Amino acid sequence: MNLSKVSVVIPAHNEGENLIDTVGCILENTVYPDFEIIVVDDGSTDGSGDRVADSFGAKGRVSVVRAAGLGVAGARNLGAQWASGEILVFLDGHCYTPPGWMTALIAPLGDPQVGIVGPSFASLHEGNGARGFGATWRDASLEIEWLPQRGDEPYPLPLLPGGCHAMRRSDFEKIGYYDSGMTRWGSEDQELSLRAWLMGYQVVVQPQAIIYHLFRKRHPYQVDASQVLYNRLRMALLHLREERVARVIDYYKCTHGFAQIIIWLLQSDVMDRRRQFQEMRCRDDNWFFARFGCQI
Repeated sequence: MNLSKVSVVIPAHNEGENLIDTVGCILENTVYPDFEIIVVDDGSTDGSGDRVADSFGAKGRVSVVRAAGLGVAGARNLGAQWASGEILVFLDGHCYTPPGWMTALIAPLGDPQVGIVGPSFASLHEGNGARGFGATWRDASLEIEWLPQRGDEPYPLPLLPGGCHAMRRSDFEKIGYYDSGMTRWGSEDQELSLRAWLMGYQVVVQPQAIIYHLFRKRHPYQVDASQVLYNRLRMALLHLREERVARVIDYYKCTHGFAQIIIWLLQSDVMDRRRQFQEMRCRDDNWFFARFGCQI
């Protein structure tokens, strides 16, 4: 496993200087012998993709793939298709990767039962050392809460939030990629974590790998609240039993535009995908919620 090629896939839309810094620190701080970086420039208008190509393209490890409005899930899927590594690391375009990060992050993939590995997260700009070690759902809102550290060795946890995680390519393909029905941003990582658990894999955090992440108060692109809610409801419909879906719907039913979101979902492929995922899984959502002691 330690000799497997690693492909770092970075979806990016108007990340500006953050993207340049992220790619630069990966190249500077990664001692792992065989890796590449795939930047998916998802319709940026700030020239950041061009700057990455101009600044790092000659180094041979960095490729820029052009897309147009795929969103996070779609851009990651596209990057995975272009990647040549046996291990895929999905990373946000506004992170600092310290020395040794990659070797530590992928180490738990030596266990074939582990499907997804995430790091501990620290704030890029806050010096208080605060870190998050995976997450769980707060309640039927499907809002996440960061979890505290429970140990120094890799251990299982319910969900890996977005930012950074690693998978074997073969498992990523078996699990079925990110859900292409998701809108631009939100819940795509939680959905993949839940799907992996239901398909029999383990999702673990690696406390020895730290990623410094820029936690922004606003995105450098428009994120519509209705699209975020659409993704949460889609995730619930894809994987949760009817009574849990009902509780999520009940939580949000008075939200502005809720009826239109339901119409969009009914017009989508969500029920076909639900049936497909149920055929693929070996655990159900009751197992998941009992395993981690959370309630929806």
